[in-house]
Amino acid sequence: MESVIADIAALLRGERRDLRHVMLDLQRASDFERRVYTAARDIPPGKTLSYGDLAERLGERALAREVAQALADNPCPLIVPCHRVMAAGGKTGGFSAPGGVATKLRLLSIEGAQPDGPMLFEHLPLVARRRRPA
Repeated sequence: MESVIADIAALLRGERRDLRHVMLDLQRASDFERRVYTAARDIPPGKTLSYGDLAERLGERALAREVAQALADNPCPLIVPCHRVMAAGGKTGGFSAPGGVATKLRLLSIEGAQPDGPMLFEHLPLVARRRRPA
C-alpha cells in the first residue's frame, strides 16, 4: 500500500508514474463499467484515445457516450486514467475530478502526452484556457 501512495504522491508532484500495477476492487461497478475501466487502464502513460476509440476496443463503437459516462463515474481517477480519454477530433472532453479540464491537461502534461501531429510549441505543457469572469 505504501508503494501505491508513494507513486500517487510522486505523480501529483509532477513525476511520471505508471499505476497499472495497482489492484482495484470494482465489485460495485457494472460489467460494462469494469470493461471500460480495464480498457482505460491499458492506455499507456503519455498516450490518449478518444471515447469512440475506447468503445471500439470494447467492440462497441456506437457506445462512445456510454463509455464517456462510465468514465465520468470513475471511482478511481488516476488509477483508472480517464484523463487519457479525449473527445472526438482531439478535443479535451470533460473531466469530473476536482479541477476539471485543467487537472486533466496537467496530468497529460506530466505524462508527456501531446495532441496528434507536430506542434510549433510541443515542448510546452498543455494548459486549459482561463475562463473570463462573468
